[in-house]
Amino acid sequence: MKISKNKIYTAVVIIAVLIAAYILGGGFAKSSPSSDFQKNTNIKAEQNVEERTENKDKEEQKSTEEAIAVAQQQEQTTESGSENSSQEKNETKAVNQKSVAYSESKGMQIDPKTGKDKYRTEPVPEGKPIPVEPGAVKVTKNAKTCTMSIECKTIVDNLASLNKEKVELVPEDGIIMPTTEVTFYEGESVFNLLQRETKRNKIHMEFSNTPIYNSAYIEGINNLYEFDCGELSGWMYKVNGWFPNYGCSRYVIKEGDIIEWIYTCDLGRDIGGGLNEQ
Repeated sequence: MKISKNKIYTAVVIIAVLIAAYILGGGFAKSSPSSDFQKNTNIKAEQNVEERTENKDKEEQKSTEEAIAVAQQQEQTTESGSENSSQEKNETKAVNQKSVAYSESKGMQIDPKTGKDKYRTEPVPEGKPIPVEPGAVKVTKNAKTCTMSIECKTIVDNLASLNKEKVELVPEDGIIMPTTEVTFYEGESVFNLLQRETKRNKIHMEFSNTPIYNSAYIEGINNLYEFDCGELSGWMYKVNGWFPNYGCSRYVIKEGDIIEWIYTCDLGRDIGGGLNEQ
């Protein structure tokens, strides 16, 4: 049987229309593996971005909370420090007022503007001897005893800072004069005793008079001078465990006093003293 050309043409057209309809209807719209992978990748990327954003927000919140906690702690510490500082200032002020009252009751004339006497001496702690004017106390022939010593142990501990020319002058144990019972005469000062005992024991001693403090200043003992062991070094004296805040010419000795001359390499801080004048 012969098929006409018209029928063949019609069949081809119908097939073409069906194919077109199938395509337009989504017959070939199924995603390829590569498009699915890209889609999944995009989804994961979005999820990662969201997670990073969320983590960043959490970290920022945590940092903020920590910063607030630190600020609060610092504020509490500051408040506590301020309270302690204020309390210490009040206590110091009370002690100073007590020292002023005590010193004035013993004859010191304190200038209210400076808080010191005319020789720049601060009020002494309650119970301590007040300074006297050299020559104001009469020296008698009434002999008494006390002890005196001279030592430079701090230099032994700081030989690296000592003037190299002075090394041989330092005793190995740092003791220039051991604790010795000595005789003094009623009315004498610590300076009077030092002057006599160093001369008697043939120990070098050099001093200068400082009118501004109305006292002798001890520059060197045993040829060891101030600044020989650093810019904060020099001689200080102690009586009965206390470093007087006035010169040795103004300290009148009492029976049984324990007098110590000590070399400091750090303004007295290394020997339990302070910034007291000699």
